[in-house]
Amino acid sequence: MHPLAAGAGAEPREDILGADVNRRRAAYTPGILSLVSVLLVSLACGDGASVPDLVLVSVDTLRPDHLGIYGYDRDTTPNLDGFFASGRVYTRAYSTSASTAPSVVSLLTGRLPQEHRVRVLYQLVPDEVKLLTDRLPEHYQTAAFVSSIVLTEEAIGMSRRFDHYDDFVDEQESSREIWERNAARTTDAALAWLRDVRDPERPVFLWVHYIDPHAPYRPPPEWGKRFEGTRTKPVEPHRIKSYMQEPDFSNAWDYVDRYDDEVAYTDEQIGRLLAGYGPGLDDALVVFTADHGETMLEHEFWFAHGFQVYEAILRVPLMLRGPGVRPGPAARAAHGTDVAPTLLRAAGVEIPDDMLDVDLRTGEGLGDDRVLVGEAFGAGGQWRASIQGDRKWVVFVRGPGRNVMLRRHYELAGDPDEKKPRAWRGDEAGARTLIEIVKDDPDPAGNPGAYEQGMQIRGPKVDPRANDAAREKLRALGYVE
Repeated sequence: MHPLAAGAGAEPREDILGADVNRRRAAYTPGILSLVSVLLVSLACGDGASVPDLVLVSVDTLRPDHLGIYGYDRDTTPNLDGFFASGRVYTRAYSTSASTAPSVVSLLTGRLPQEHRVRVLYQLVPDEVKLLTDRLPEHYQTAAFVSSIVLTEEAIGMSRRFDHYDDFVDEQESSREIWERNAARTTDAALAWLRDVRDPERPVFLWVHYIDPHAPYRPPPEWGKRFEGTRTKPVEPHRIKSYMQEPDFSNAWDYVDRYDDEVAYTDEQIGRLLAGYGPGLDDALVVFTADHGETMLEHEFWFAHGFQVYEAILRVPLMLRGPGVRPGPAARAAHGTDVAPTLLRAAGVEIPDDMLDVDLRTGEGLGDDRVLVGEAFGAGGQWRASIQGDRKWVVFVRGPGRNVMLRRHYELAGDPDEKKPRAWRGDEAGARTLIEIVKDDPDPAGNPGAYEQGMQIRGPKVDPRANDAAREKLRALGYVE
C-alpha cells in the first residue's frame, strides 16, 4: 500500500525512482497512424470518446485566500472566478514543497520530492524519473511555457521531455541576477504556439507557469496600482528579508497591496490565455494550481516562503474544469501529487504503480483519513509536515542520521495560524506516517548527497528566433552583446 493512501501509515514505499525513461521523440506521422492511435486511446477510455486536451496552469507563490473564488474581499481574480465557477474547487489543497523546483516536479510526476529526488533549486531531474509527458500516449503534442529561472533547461533539465519547451527568461528581477518573464509575454508565447505550431489533429498537453506574484511585488508600470490604502492600521515592515524590502514602503500593508496587484495582473493574462486558446477549450480538462504559497504578516518572516511548512506556505489553490469534472466546492484535502494521475486518467492512461490512483475530477481516492505531507528547508535543517483532516504534525530534522530535533502538533480547526502547539502523540496515523517518511528518506534530512547540479544562468535567455528589433532592444539595455 502507498504510504500516503487513505488509512496507510505503517507501510513504507519500496521503489524510489521507478523504471527507466523511454523518451518518445519519434516524429509524428499523420494519416492512418494518427487514426489508429486515436482509436486505441479512445478504447482505453472505455466510452469510445476521443481524449481531451489537457491544460495545466500554475502560478508561483499564490495563496488561495487572495483569490475571489476562495472568498477574498478584493476583486483580484475575476477571470479565474468566472472560468472555474462551473468547475470543481478544492477548498484545501497542499503543495509537496515550499520551493518551486521540488513542488513542480511533484505536479508533473505524481511523486513526493524524496521519490523524484529533486530537493533543491538548480538540480536536474534524474533521467530515471518519468514525467507526465513520458507517460502520455504518443499522439499527444506537449508544450511548456515557463517564466522562472529555476525552471529553465539549464536549471532543471526538463526540455527534452516536451515536444516544445519555451524557457526564454530575459527580464531582470530588480538588481539581482535573477531572470524571469512577465505574464503578458509568457501568454504571448503560449498563444503564438497555439496559433502557429499546434497540430489541430492532435490532442495537446499544455503547461503554462507564471511567476509574477513572486517577490519583489512589482507589477508592470502600465498596470498601475489597483489596490491602495484600504487597510487602516499601519504596520511597520520589520520582518522582511533584505531582498524583498522596498525603500518607498513604510507600511507592511503596502506589500500586500502590491502582491494583490501582481495577482490581478496575472489573472488578466490567464484570462487572455483562456480566451485565446481557440476551439476545443470547453472540451479540455483545465487544471489550475500553484507551486506554493507565501507568508503575509505572519510568522517570523513576512512575504516569504521556502523556509517553513506553515499553512500560509503549503496551502495552494486547486481548481478543475472540463469533461468528467464534478462541479462545486470539494472539502476533502488534495495534494500536488494528485495532479499527474488525474491528467493521465483523463488521457486514458492506466495509472502506474508508483502513483496514487486518485482522480481530482470527482474526488475518487481522496479519503477523509488520508495523510498529506510537505517539506521545506530552514534553520540549518529540514522541516516536514503531515496533515490529516484538521490535524497537523510538524518535525524538524537535521543531520545524516535523520535526527528528529523537534516535534509539534496542531489542531487547525481552532488554531489555523499554528500558534498553539499541542502535545505530540506518536500513535496517531499522521505522526506515524511523518516519522516513517523521515526515516525512509534516501536523502538524509532532505539533503541530496549526490545529484546532477543544474546551472543558474547569469544573463537573459533569449529565444534564438527573436527578431533583430528585439535583440537590439536587449542590447541597448546591456543584456546581450
